[in-house]
Amino acid sequence: MRRDFRGIMRGIYVTLRLRTQNHTILPEALERWPVSMLEHILPRHLEIVYMINHYHLERVRAAFPGDDDRVRRMSIVEETGEKRINMAYLSVVSSHAVNGVAEIHSGLLLTSLFKEFYELSPGKFQNKTNGITPRRWLVLCNPSLSHLITEKIGDEWPTKLHQLERLKEFVDDKGLLAR
Repeated sequence: MRRDFRGIMRGIYVTLRLRTQNHTILPEALERWPVSMLEHILPRHLEIVYMINHYHLERVRAAFPGDDDRVRRMSIVEETGEKRINMAYLSVVSSHAVNGVAEIHSGLLLTSLFKEFYELSPGKFQNKTNGITPRRWLVLCNPSLSHLITEKIGDEWPTKLHQLERLKEFVDDKGLLAR
């Protein structure tokens, strides 16, 4: 493997800057690109992927000595059948942070799809729920309902979402439900 110091330094810089977010754990949705395609379309990129994989597998071997099966499973380059690049693995290895889209999804990443990567780098995995919070959605998208809720339980619920449980008191209020 050619030691390209400037390339390695660029790789470190890029890793410090990149974060990845996984949106699915369905195997059929995870991209695996054929090496034969990359050889023709992006040969230098493929060379860089091989270099990243080389250093990644050195780290795996150091963390889990003698566990050749783990090394094979964690390789960015899939050697079984047609040689492919596992883009999800490349993303995890090349990023300083990995995030799921919700707490339950992040948990599944740690216990299934990226379990061994989590065992190698637990600090890399995070959970930051994306999108809009329920209270913000309700306040901004349905102001009439928001005002009705405020009328019934007070004005602290947008910052204390648990207070919405107080709406259970009104489940049989026909007048309220008719509004």
